[in-house]
Amino acid sequence: MSNNVDMTETSPMEESSTKIHQQKEDDDHHRQCVDELRTIFLQVHRYQQEPDKHKDELSQLHARGMHLCNKLRSLNRNGRMRIQKARELTAEHRNRLDDQTLEQQNLLYELSHINREIARCEEFKSKDQQLELVSVEDFYANAPPELTDSNVTGNDPHRLHLFQLDWELMQREKLHDDCKALQTEISDLKKQIVRRRKRLRSLRPKLKQVVKSTEPVRRYIESQFDDTNNLSQSINNPLIAKLSDPLYVLYSLVLAYQQCDGRHVTCQIESKEDSSTTNSSMDTNSDGIFINGDHQHQSLMRPHPLHVKMSLILSPDHTGELLFTFLPHLNIVTIQGKLTGLKAQQSQTLTSTLLHNLLDDNDNGQLSPNPTTDFLFQQQGKSSPIFSDTNGGYPYHWIQQLCKCQMVPLQRQELATDCSEIIKRLTQRMRARIALDRILINLEKSEMPLLAEGHETTHILNSSLRRSINNLPIFRSCREISFDDIHKYENIQTLINENLIDRITTSIYECKFQSLSQDENNKTMLYAHIFIPPNYPQARSIILLKLISTINGNKTIERTRINSENIKIFERSLIFDVIYPSMISSGSGSVDLSQHFTLLAQQIWRLSIGFPLLIDAESNLTCTSRRRQTLLSRLID
Repeated sequence: MSNNVDMTETSPMEESSTKIHQQKEDDDHHRQCVDELRTIFLQVHRYQQEPDKHKDELSQLHARGMHLCNKLRSLNRNGRMRIQKARELTAEHRNRLDDQTLEQQNLLYELSHINREIARCEEFKSKDQQLELVSVEDFYANAPPELTDSNVTGNDPHRLHLFQLDWELMQREKLHDDCKALQTEISDLKKQIVRRRKRLRSLRPKLKQVVKSTEPVRRYIESQFDDTNNLSQSINNPLIAKLSDPLYVLYSLVLAYQQCDGRHVTCQIESKEDSSTTNSSMDTNSDGIFINGDHQHQSLMRPHPLHVKMSLILSPDHTGELLFTFLPHLNIVTIQGKLTGLKAQQSQTLTSTLLHNLLDDNDNGQLSPNPTTDFLFQQQGKSSPIFSDTNGGYPYHWIQQLCKCQMVPLQRQELATDCSEIIKRLTQRMRARIALDRILINLEKSEMPLLAEGHETTHILNSSLRRSINNLPIFRSCREISFDDIHKYENIQTLINENLIDRITTSIYECKFQSLSQDENNKTMLYAHIFIPPNYPQARSIILLKLISTINGNKTIERTRINSENIKIFERSLIFDVIYPSMISSGSGSVDLSQHFTLLAQQIWRLSIGFPLLIDAESNLTCTSRRRQTLLSRLID
């Protein structure tokens, strides 16, 4: 039996070797037949030259050649049969390989599916595993005895986990019941509040009637005793004795002014704990120790724990607050100003330079007026600090004069003035900021600013330009821009070179006007860059113009004061011709620009009214200097 199996197993190999051997023999026979046929063909070719002599040889060669041809045909047929069998065998093996490959792919897919199922089972987590259960110690300490029997749960972690889940369910049901009870109590309290509110509303008319009937008596009592009580409380304040000398001088002067002619002025002393502004700006902890920066550097900037706060009541909606701080190591007094009630988006811009250049055009309060400050900081190996609202306030020179700090240089002795004059200047400056805030609100809404009642409105509406009021150009927009947006313009380089604008303290706005031309392809745009100085309106706003004309929808012509004499005359008119005619006619030598709270509004109106005249002057290419002066002189009444 084994011999038959061995023979069966070896028969394919023997058959394959037999076929290979037979194929080699056929190849040898084929080669021999071909060689012999070649020899026969050569002999036949030679014998055909004399066929009569070699007739027998030719017949023999012909018979032999036909025999060889039949043999070649037989060999060819055998070769084709072997090829056909090889193809069938190859197809059979290919089919078998495809079946085995498909079976392998099925097995691999089944294996991957089984592996995924195994991983899913391994990663499966029950919902109870996501619960935050109490620890085993707390469970044994607080759970009832029937759940904590050590005989049942001691050696069975699964049973212990089930008992912990039961205990968690009991606790949550209890908390749910407590929550329902609390919600019921809250609803009862809300009903009680509603009942009491109704009762209070019923008492409101009676209380109003009582207040109205007692108003004359209350007014009489307040007029007699309020001022006296407030002043006595300020004088008898126990913190006065703890004030530093400069702040004591300031506090005394402001109280004296308040008693004489300062009903809109209040003054009070604030301790360090009450002054949130100083604490936040100086970065100190509860013990007065600085928590940021070098300790020695911070000790020089450490303020006195008591501050003087002065409030100016400017209107029912606006209040100015001034916080005076004394730095004992530097022997200077700083101030932080705040104006509440501003509504424009640029309110931060208006308040950041609120007190700059109040009495001196060169006093921006960023450097210390005490010469010893540089020496003290050089000893520390540091440069002098730049003061700001976030760095202790501004040490203006007029504050040092007012507080009698003796370090003002001789060239600044002319700044010395009394307390009443400084408070009046502060009041005027803050009211000017309020008026500027109203103007900016209108500009933000793309509306022309309102003019106050008085000489300003009369001057414009009664001028020869009143017929142009109904033909104003379109006011497109107004936005605040930065110094970096315009410092590259050629027409602004003149102001920068002459130091007429400051990149930090000057506020810059861009207004856009469009002519009333009906042709969209030929329209004119006017861009007005307005530079508002920090001491506005004592210093006028500077307005530079840029005229852009579009011709036939594609050609653009840009004109500025560099290439247009008309724009230069117009800009000069906006700066120097907006004044009160009544003050000029009265013969006064100087004009107090601090009273011109609507100065910027007048400039905007004059700009809007003069825009059509500027277009008229620019459109006339043959316009002589006399004709140009006549056109633009209509702006000056």
